[in-house]
Amino acid sequence: MGNAGFFSRLFTSISTLIRTGMWFTLLVTMATISILIVALTVTSDAASASGTDAGRMAYSFVIFLVLSAILLGMPTVFISIREQVGQHSFLFTYLLAVAVGLSFIVAAVPAMLWAVLSTGVGVDVWLPTLGATKLEVWVIALLVALAHWALTSASAATVTAFALIAGITLGPLLVVATASFAPPVTQTTQTYYIKWGEGEEPLDPETGFPLNPTCEKSPSTSTTLLTDYTSVAAIVATNPVAFVSSSITPAIGQYVMPGYEDQGIEPASSMPAVSVPLDLFSSVDVGSRSLQIPVQTEVIIDNECEKLAEFGTAYPNNGQADPRDIIAESHSGFLAGAIGQGAFLVVATAILGAIRVRARRS
Repeated sequence: MGNAGFFSRLFTSISTLIRTGMWFTLLVTMATISILIVALTVTSDAASASGTDAGRMAYSFVIFLVLSAILLGMPTVFISIREQVGQHSFLFTYLLAVAVGLSFIVAAVPAMLWAVLSTGVGVDVWLPTLGATKLEVWVIALLVALAHWALTSASAATVTAFALIAGITLGPLLVVATASFAPPVTQTTQTYYIKWGEGEEPLDPETGFPLNPTCEKSPSTSTTLLTDYTSVAAIVATNPVAFVSSSITPAIGQYVMPGYEDQGIEPASSMPAVSVPLDLFSSVDVGSRSLQIPVQTEVIIDNECEKLAEFGTAYPNNGQADPRDIIAESHSGFLAGAIGQGAFLVVATAILGAIRVRARRS
């Protein structure tokens, strides 16, 4: 009877609160914006170009929007919830917070379905990321519930909830930033540049480089001071966005910039493709993985003639690191993220639990 009464009160509170105030407004806003994002993405020429996946990109946009709503909307909704129902037991507060978080996901389901079905996004993409997003609901709900359970003051509980969420999202990034205070690593590069004539050298009309390129006999040496982030790379995945992104293997597409016929600009027929992440998950995860790769201290030899012969351009991937190489030299941060979030929850529970015990004794 006690359990029946507990859940009856919980469902009554949810059904009443969801129809009023901030909660309902945020749900309508979430549904509207998510649909608009998918519509703009799947109909975009750039997102539908060869080597891209508009549906996958749109789906990642929606998931990131849902994560933003969970991180910012959940503690915001609880401001009005606390005013209307007051302070309750931890379990009641926790399940109510979970209901708020899951409602944001439900509101975005139509947009997710549209994105997935538009280009046939695979189950190996949407299932892990959706599951990780639901897991973040339970994690953030626990932080919000702890704050409102431990503190009798509603304003103090709200501030604490936002502080805890800031800690789990911005905290890992601040830790990574501290690595920049360590002594930098010197990287030396020796570059053999292509010799460019005084205009008499015939150019390849497809590549824009000399037909018979030759490089300087003596390299130009340059040094760069770089920060090595390998010592703090593991903590990045504690961030909810990085955690969800690391739940799948990054996908890289081969993108060739389209021509602009109305401006008379056409890409060369042999223009090399550029390796680009197919969605926001891959972009974030590749960025996180790049921190795992130590700065190369050996002298780097860069020969433009050799690159031109191999890739059809002296500047493959627009001179940027190839994300496929980053993926091959790194590993997923999903496990490290789960451990980091677990440790954060343990610390938060211990601190707020102690505050609750002291408050009850006084």
